[in-house]
Amino acid sequence: MSNKLKAISKVSVALALLGAAVPAVEAAPTAMAAKKATKKAKKSTKKTVKKSTKKAKKAKKTTKKKATKKVAKKTAAKKPAKKSVKKPVAKKPVKKAVKKPVAKKPVKKSVKKPVAKKPAKKVVKKTTTKKTAKKVVKHVTMADKYQPKVKSGTVNVAWDSILLPEDFITNRSSLPSYVYFDFLDPVNTEKGGTHKTRIQAEYTDGSKEVVGTVTFVVPMMDADKYHPTAQDVTVNYGDAFDIREDAITNAPGYFPNDPALPQFEDADDQTRFDVRYDYGQDIGGSYKSGTYNDQIEVRYPDGSYNYTNKFKITVLPSDADKVKVSLKSSYFTVSSNETLSHYTDDDFWQTLNDPTRFLNIGSALPEGTVIHFADDHDSNLDNTVGPLEPKKYVTSLIFEFPDGSEYQTDDFTLDVK
Repeated sequence: MSNKLKAISKVSVALALLGAAVPAVEAAPTAMAAKKATKKAKKSTKKTVKKSTKKAKKAKKTTKKKATKKVAKKTAAKKPAKKSVKKPVAKKPVKKAVKKPVAKKPVKKSVKKPVAKKPAKKVVKKTTTKKTAKKVVKHVTMADKYQPKVKSGTVNVAWDSILLPEDFITNRSSLPSYVYFDFLDPVNTEKGGTHKTRIQAEYTDGSKEVVGTVTFVVPMMDADKYHPTAQDVTVNYGDAFDIREDAITNAPGYFPNDPALPQFEDADDQTRFDVRYDYGQDIGGSYKSGTYNDQIEVRYPDGSYNYTNKFKITVLPSDADKVKVSLKSSYFTVSSNETLSHYTDDDFWQTLNDPTRFLNIGSALPEGTVIHFADDHDSNLDNTVGPLEPKKYVTSLIFEFPDGSEYQTDDFTLDVK
């Protein structure tokens, strides 16, 4: 019975938790009724317990979900860092262990041998701070110090005059003694007109400066008005040619006081023509055979002059160029009683009586050719017509041709016995 009451009390407690009123037990039923009632009560209690447990579980789940949602929302909004607060722990007093004094062994000091250290490279760090600017001391040159002054305006100069640049400096007295002046632009006083040129000063320290420009005027002369031209000329060896007639191509009367006109042929103030004779002339003034490039200087009555274009003068071969001779030997023996030469008709030249005795002559010699002994060895053979003094002579033979050319053989020995 007590067990039944315990079961009923448990059911009533469960119903009380769920808020259901338990009906008061009335009068005790009969035994059968009590069994049936207990069975029903057990069934009902089981059902109610199951329902109540299910409801309780659902309530817990819903409360947990809500709580987790609220916590998630709060953490999503702001999660305050939790400071871990350590609770003070009462430390137990640590007993200090009293160590017995131990005799220390003397420590050996390790003596390191000195090692020669390499000099450390100094690392120069770049600093962002600006360095103080060094004062640049400018070297003052003589060109910086001195200021030569050039003549202003125009300067009249004579035709074909020699100009010196220092003549156009006006303050020479205030300049050093050794200053070299030079024209930077060509100066030609053989051409009339106004000319300009720059003057440069060079000092002893090597410095230079352009000091200014000078303007000078050259008068107009005959040389500025006339332009002579020349043509090529061919002449025989030894012949002269008329420059104005044979070489100059300008028409007669083109030049002032032109000698091509009869009235100026012998005039003192005529225009004169002269070959410059710069190339290939003999001492005597005649040309050797060959071709030469020359110019003609034309000098006018006012003293001015100019030049023609270059032209060719061709001189034809001379008699000496044409002759073909050679010595038969380098040693000849003759008798002192022999007469080897004779005078010519003009009694000026001596010529060999028989040139073939000494020479191989390959072509006919021009009429009037004279062959005589040379006097360059002081043999006096050229002045001896009669018998010769017995001895040995070293000499040569010279050919004098009618056109004025000469030919000389090699030396040979003449043994007079």
